[in-house]
Order: sequence, then C-alpha cells, then structure tokens
Amino acid sequence: MKYAFSKLAKASLVPSAVNQLTADFAEDFREGTDINLGVGYVNDSTIPADAIGEAFSEIVSNQHQYRNALNYGGADGSPNLRRAIMNYYIRCNIGGLSEKNFEGRKILIGANGATSILDALSDIFEPGVVITADPYYYIYTETLERKGYKIVAIPEDDEGLKVDLLSKTLEQLSPDTIRFFYIVTVNNPSTVILSNQRRKAIVKIAQRISQKIGRIIPVVFDKAYEDIIHKTGIEKPVSGLKFGKPDGVFEIGTLSKIFAPALRIGYIICSDNDFAKVLTQRTSDIGFSSPLINQEIAGWLLDHYIHQQREKVNRGYQKKAQFIQQLFTKHLGKYLKCYSGGDAAFYFYLTFNDIRTDKESRFFNFLTRTTGDPNIDGLTEKLPRLIYIPGTICSKTSDSKYQLRLSYGFEEPQVFERAVKLMAEACVYAMSY
Repeated sequence: MKYAFSKLAKASLVPSAVNQLTADFAEDFREGTDINLGVGYVNDSTIPADAIGEAFSEIVSNQHQYRNALNYGGADGSPNLRRAIMNYYIRCNIGGLSEKNFEGRKILIGANGATSILDALSDIFEPGVVITADPYYYIYTETLERKGYKIVAIPEDDEGLKVDLLSKTLEQLSPDTIRFFYIVTVNNPSTVILSNQRRKAIVKIAQRISQKIGRIIPVVFDKAYEDIIHKTGIEKPVSGLKFGKPDGVFEIGTLSKIFAPALRIGYIICSDNDFAKVLTQRTSDIGFSSPLINQEIAGWLLDHYIHQQREKVNRGYQKKAQFIQQLFTKHLGKYLKCYSGGDAAFYFYLTFNDIRTDKESRFFNFLTRTTGDPNIDGLTEKLPRLIYIPGTICSKTSDSKYQLRLSYGFEEPQVFERAVKLMAEACVYAMSY
C-alpha cells in the first residue's frame, strides 16, 4: 500500500544531489580527521555570544518595550526588529537607501530565516520560468524544480549575470511563462559581486517585459552576503530597490551571516500591496514569523552592536581569505585555471585545468577515499577525507565538471591548510592515469 503523496512529495523521494552528498559524508564523519568544506556555516568565533546574552537580559527585564517577548509574535514580525532594520539601512547607508525609499514599502520577517521567505515565493507564484545566474544557488533552484518551476540560468562574468546573454535568452522564451528573476547579489557559490550597472539593467529588462505582458515580473534581489563584503576599495553596492517601480523589486536579507544563524532572522523589503498580504498570510499559515525572542535580540543587536560586529566579522574573513589565496598559489597554482572569491562572503569557486571534480572523478574519489585502492583509501580505517560542493551541482555549463566550491567560513586556517595540501595530492592522483 502507498500514501496519497502530492507531486512535490513524490519529487522529494529522490534526495537532492547536495543532500545525498552531505548525508553520505556525515554518516561517519570524524571530527578532527575529516574536513567538511562543503557546508556553508559561519565561523563560530564571529558569533557575538556575550552580546546575545546581554540582549536577552535587557529584553526580558524590559516588559514595556519588549512586550510578550517569550510568547508568540505576529506573522509580519516584531515592530522593534522591523524598525531596527530600517534604521540600520539608513544609519549605515546600506544600499544607498534613505527614509524616503521605505515609504510605501513593508519589512516582513520570515518564519525561519531567509530560506522560509524563498520557499514562500515558490508557493505564492504559479510554477513557470525563474531567471537566475549561472552558477546558481543550488539549494533553492532544486527546491523550485521540485515544485514544478523551470530554471533558466544565465552565465556570469566578474560583474555578475551577463545582461547581453540575458536579453538574447529572453528573446527565445515566451514572456508569459516567466514568473520572477532571482538574483543573489554576492553570488553563492561564486561570490561574484553584482555590479550596480548590472542591477539597474536587470530591473530595466524585467520591467520592460512586465509592461509588455501587463503583469508584474518581480526581480528578487537576495543580499544575504552583502554585509560581509570584506575587500576594501570595492564599489559600494546600491540596493535594487532604488531602480524601477517599487512593486517590481523585492530585497531579501538575513542577519544569519553577520550575527548568528541560530537566530533564524530573514526579512524581505517589498511594496505594501497584495504581495505583502499574501506573504504575511503564508507566514501565518506555518506558525508566525521567527520566535519573537530571537527577533527582539536581533533588533537589539542592530541598535547597539552592529558597527563593531561588522568590523570584527569582515576583518576576520578578510584575513582568512588572504591566507587561503596564498595557499592556492603555493599548492594549487599549476592546477588551477582560475578562481573567484576572497572579496566577500566565505566561499571560493575554483576552476581546474583538465582535472574533473564531479562525483565520478578520480579527484573526488581520492578526497572521499573511495578509489578502491587501500593505499589511497586506507587499510583498516579510512585516511583523512575532504568534502566540497562539485560544480556540477551548481551549474550546467561545460566547465562545471572542472569546478568546485569551498567554504572557508567554519574551519580554522590550519585546517584549511591541511585541506589544500590534500587537494594538491588529489590533483597528482587525478593526473596519474
């Protein structure tokens, strides 16, 4: 006998590529021996545990300002947090937004971080085409595909999604099938920073199509990593909210990368219209926005701690990135064609010269100790293993089978040094047949 599964449930019976990859590795992961550079965790040392404790104490002792902080909250989020987010944007000149830019717009808090808002988008719109960049945020694109969407990914260069290729691709698509554009402004996995010129051009293209078909095709800018652009001298990002008509541009942000993922704070800035009503109801349906105490803590941190926290986080990731780039030069230089990363967030996206990195490759088999050769894999116990995100999970281009993503957020520099040396050994093995 079988369950009366929905189409989504049937599609979910087959684990996603990254789900299967991490599950296989996690089953017998050995702390201190094996290395996981696939998981995109933030570094524990960046999480302001003491400040979070101080915030909690302040909140529970001030029932007047933080009413019912340990109870249920509303579906649209804490007024204190929503106000703190707007003040943060204005006070720190985030995206060049002023108080005027928030007129006619709402800030809504997700049920469980930014991911819950992205998931809600996939329920709010009818399945159709979603435009994004290649390489793409594989976790979300796989979610969309399970729900019946078609992903059209446009290759990027060092300024982000190529708008000339976007225009050519759109000429081959029926505009009636397009539902929304999903653009990660500091791309995951490549960490390429979308230039302001490209942001403006993408909005212009989407709104031109919207005008043509008489229906809004929104551009959803996901700025999850913009708070950790840690290289100096880079063009300061301008929010996509400054371009085009307000009802056609949304901005999704998170405090997970700059404060703590466990707070589960994700938010969206959108027009105060039917979309906001639908999204609020969708959040209500699954149990209100994030736990109210977490929201109040996050708002307190924004009001009292954001300046020193941003400085600490960015200084730490910049130092780490510079160290890792030296490791690449020393140990992988002759094997690499190019790489991106080191300017923002905590990922590097590597492209190798003629060394495949997919799950069927010798490179992957060496690092996961699945070659079948006891001298490589280990005799009674597996030798140290390393996991990464293969490019084939993030892209459908011909180069993807030579690419991979590494996360340098969680592991310490000495662990990363051991990892890069293992990768160099894997390169030698991959080229030895």
